[in-house]
Amino acid sequence: MRSSPMQKSPLPYSLCTAAWLALLMASSTLAGDWSQWRGTLRNGVATAGPPVIHQLPANGLEPVWMATTELSSAAGGGWSSPVVSNGRVYLFTHKKSKAVDGPLPPKKYPYLPPEQRTGMSDEEYAKYEQNRRDEDERRAKRFRFDEITYCLDAATGKVLWSNTRESVYTRFPQSGTPAIVQQRVYLLGAGRVARCLDATTGEVIWQQQLPGDFRDEFLQSSFALADGVAMVLCGHMFGLDAQTGNILWQSEEKKANGHCSPVIWEHADKPYCIVNVGGQTACFAPRTGKELWRVSSQGGHSTPVIVGDQMITYGNSRKSGLRCYRLSPEAAEHEWTFTGTGDSGSSPVVVNGRVYVQGEKRLACVRLADGKREWQTTLDIARPRYTSLVAVDDVVLYTFDGVLAFSSTDDRFQQLMNAKIDKNGLLAEEATFREQMNLDELERTAEGQKESEKLWRKRFGGGGVLTCASPAIADGKLYIRLKNGLACYNLAK
Repeated sequence: MRSSPMQKSPLPYSLCTAAWLALLMASSTLAGDWSQWRGTLRNGVATAGPPVIHQLPANGLEPVWMATTELSSAAGGGWSSPVVSNGRVYLFTHKKSKAVDGPLPPKKYPYLPPEQRTGMSDEEYAKYEQNRRDEDERRAKRFRFDEITYCLDAATGKVLWSNTRESVYTRFPQSGTPAIVQQRVYLLGAGRVARCLDATTGEVIWQQQLPGDFRDEFLQSSFALADGVAMVLCGHMFGLDAQTGNILWQSEEKKANGHCSPVIWEHADKPYCIVNVGGQTACFAPRTGKELWRVSSQGGHSTPVIVGDQMITYGNSRKSGLRCYRLSPEAAEHEWTFTGTGDSGSSPVVVNGRVYVQGEKRLACVRLADGKREWQTTLDIARPRYTSLVAVDDVVLYTFDGVLAFSSTDDRFQQLMNAKIDKNGLLAEEATFREQMNLDELERTAEGQKESEKLWRKRFGGGGVLTCASPAIADGKLYIRLKNGLACYNLAK
């Protein structure tokens, strides 16, 4: 660990600071909130709330509210996930607007999917990607980029405030999820700018430029807080004073590393910060940034999951796999590896002694005790990735393109719902939509099949779940990022 040039030696705590830190370590949100990335405990499990329905009503479930007019989504707005704290919903988005009139010339170097790279050597493709990056950067000068943080009333979806900051071009929109702690919003913006806002008013409390090279990189990490320190992965791990934004420490990494978000491990009444960095997982002391241990976990962009003194990491490939470690302040000891799945960024969830994990088109259940697979099924989804599993009341949910729910109390895959969301926000099984549109009757003829496809596109085109974002669950309500905004559903029985 090396100090930032901006760092000063930590002063002894004053009585005021010590009291503030004690308050910060205490519960900072209402029971059942989902106040950070992957929930208040950062493990993807709703901590409180009423029992939830296991099946949708026959006519589907209407949203409690939808907010679609102001909230940008999809490729332009980023994939940040919603969080819920003290009766409010927070969302971090982007807006791209034209700053120079006139049409853009056709792209000379468009993105090439893998199937279109056939015949190109690694060197040729690397050169093509460099040209594409240069071209995109030139084209970006014709646009203005803004970062917008929204605060909505959780009961109505009404926008209570928004904070807009002029931003910079990145290859993909910065999409880290905000963390709400002690009525403050902590987030990492584009261009390596860390920010803290007042959660009640949206006013800026502090803003800190993190040192390091920047061109067009996107860094998707979310802040984790412990011991009065706000920690985030931005190439290096940084620890900032949560009150002032001053940089307290910076880890020593040889190069920029991934988009993983740090998690807090509590052991013997002491907090530790754990994060994946470049195929390894490291543990830091929050106040000083001292690295306590590092293990070659092959963990990718996924966020580690902490269950007591066990840690689950997840890699980008099946070879890297799902791994379990036994933690101590001095080391992480490997217990088992499961190589049945791998994903670019999806994080697993642990419920009832089982680890549920999604990778490629596979969905698997693995025993926490020994890593043995209990079941595995195939998802009928094209290229699912990045979206993380969440759990509430013995139900696990996966919201990629639609809403898949299954039981966490069975030793086999038991599907509870597999629903879609139309442009009006109705959450229902495909069979419900087909019955409402009379598609079975319509598809009896060839002409009717064409008409059926048109009706389906009209009802779902431009709407539905935003792939790659993860939902929030608070007090029995499900908050889902949509392609055209944000929706709230009451799942309580």
